[in-house]
Amino acid sequence: MIPRFLPLVLLYTVNLPTTPALASQTAPPPGPADHEITVVADRPASADELVLPPDHIIPIKINGTVLRMLVTADASGPAAIDPRIVVRLRWRASFQDLWDYSNGDLLQSAGVLRVADFGDRRATLPVMWSLGLPTPLADGVIGIHHLPYKRIVMPLAAPVGEQTIQRFPLLRFAGQRAMRVGTEIDTGERKLKAIFATDFADNIVTAPTANWLATRFDGGFLPESEGKLRMHFGVERRTRMMRLARPLQLGDLLIDRFAVRLEDHGKARNVGEASANDPRFDPDEIVVSGRKPRGRIDILTQIGRNQIAHCSELTYDLEKDEIRLACGIPPAS
Repeated sequence: MIPRFLPLVLLYTVNLPTTPALASQTAPPPGPADHEITVVADRPASADELVLPPDHIIPIKINGTVLRMLVTADASGPAAIDPRIVVRLRWRASFQDLWDYSNGDLLQSAGVLRVADFGDRRATLPVMWSLGLPTPLADGVIGIHHLPYKRIVMPLAAPVGEQTIQRFPLLRFAGQRAMRVGTEIDTGERKLKAIFATDFADNIVTAPTANWLATRFDGGFLPESEGKLRMHFGVERRTRMMRLARPLQLGDLLIDRFAVRLEDHGKARNVGEASANDPRFDPDEIVVSGRKPRGRIDILTQIGRNQIAHCSELTYDLEKDEIRLACGIPPAS
């Protein structure tokens, strides 16, 4: 998704493939980010820390109206709300945006600046709306980067067994008006931007990135893996599931499956097919690939909740520029 400001606002361009794993036993590619393993300890209470409820939906009051907002690191640009609320509140836009989802989908939106009351503090936020719903789960979505706290804690699941913490550098992608926060996956050749998109089930990449990964890490489309991805504002894309014979590694996470968005940001011509008994995915086989590396890359992957299903908590420490992921023992492949 590429936002383009109309004349009322400053022009910017950012590549936003919006948004939806089983770990392989084969050796991962070189270059995982450094991380620290420690036993989870209780956190001291802090006024600068926001602990989200299990559904990651928080109440925010704007102009006297309480809005239920879904918090996600994958939300980009202004906070986005249901357009029916805008009609009811009779807001008049002070800026307009054009969001390019590619494949001919141009989504016009409008927005205003509003003071948002979080209960214990206030902050001025850009708020936008369009014709479609930003999410079917709440009145709107808001990014981690817009929350006026130093730490945001996202509960994922009840902890099972001993929990360990992995630490990743927190990076801010794009500019302030279209920012998202995440970390990086070092593939040995390029570094991929990685965003924990907990409002989606699967890991997601666009077709160009799928081509790039498949020809370097022996990937192929799995049989009968067609699906459909509902993105923000109701935009839909067809997907197919791709598996890598040599998974990517992010800390202790082995990432080998992706829902590939088809026919929006290019074609996945170089991914190829994976047979039912493909020797590339047999840990007892050694397969030398003769595939020529191909494909452009948009440098972004979204890490879905299935990948971190064994994890109990995700913390964004905006003061220390650190992401902390508390996990139990990963499931067997």
